Amino acid sequence: MDPSSAETRQRIDWPAVALTVVTVCVLTFILAPIAITMLVSFNKGSYIVFPPEGLSLRWYKAFFDDYWWIMVFKNSLLIALPTMAVSTTVGVLAALGYMKRTFRGRNVINLIIMMPFLVPGIIIGICLLMFAHRIGLSNTYAIVIAGHSLWATPTVFLLVQAVLSGYDFEIEDAARDLGAGPIKTFFLITLPCIRTGVLTAMIFSFITSFGEFSIALFLTAPATMTLPVQIWNSLKYEVSPIVSAVSTIMIVITLAAIAVGAKFAGVKTLSER
Repeated sequence: MDPSSAETRQRIDWPAVALTVVTVCVLTFILAPIAITMLVSFNKGSYIVFPPEGLSLRWYKAFFDDYWWIMVFKNSLLIALPTMAVSTTVGVLAALGYMKRTFRGRNVINLIIMMPFLVPGIIIGICLLMFAHRIGLSNTYAIVIAGHSLWATPTVFLLVQAVLSGYDFEIEDAARDLGAGPIKTFFLITLPCIRTGVLTAMIFSFITSFGEFSIALFLTAPATMTLPVQIWNSLKYEVSPIVSAVSTIMIVITLAAIAVGAKFAGVKTLSER
């Protein structure tokens, strides 16, 4: 036996090899359905088949020419943008209050804010549906935005809380000593220091709302229907490649939102959050 080959085999880091294989398998398992969906969206035929029968933009044209699909797309944006604003505002203020003050029942407040993560979205949707009926907000954008904000706020709270864990609140005290009021201190001192975390939170709250299905299924009406709900309805009655085209558009928008965050906050910052 060649001594060099035996020595090479002894130097192989088998745990590292196993970890690499497992990582590749997991990434393939996650990314393969996305890649297949995107390829099927360019299918020339009239049915969802893989591999595609030919490449064409037929189903993207069908999407942009269809009034109903464009309407639900606009609805998704009209709901996701206010949701981003509401959940970011509430989540940032809640994280500031939680991290800045020490008081009795602090952990209870944290549990209450995180409660939507512990309750299935279907339960939240049913409860909000009954509540909306009682207060006269059924079938409105407002109740959908409220439901999505309830779902997205814990994400904002966690992300901003992580940023504030390394923030020195004594800077605010120094600003107050120099005559700055609470609002001026927040916008000139606090917000610039935590802006990357806030931007990351805004991106994730937008993505959360834009792709949310279980709550929107109960709260939307035909006039306020979102893309995920329309995709679900479409799949119940037909299996058209236009669904793949819509899914691809949603994926691209999600990736674009992440790219914007990576541009302004930095890839390393986003990954750390």
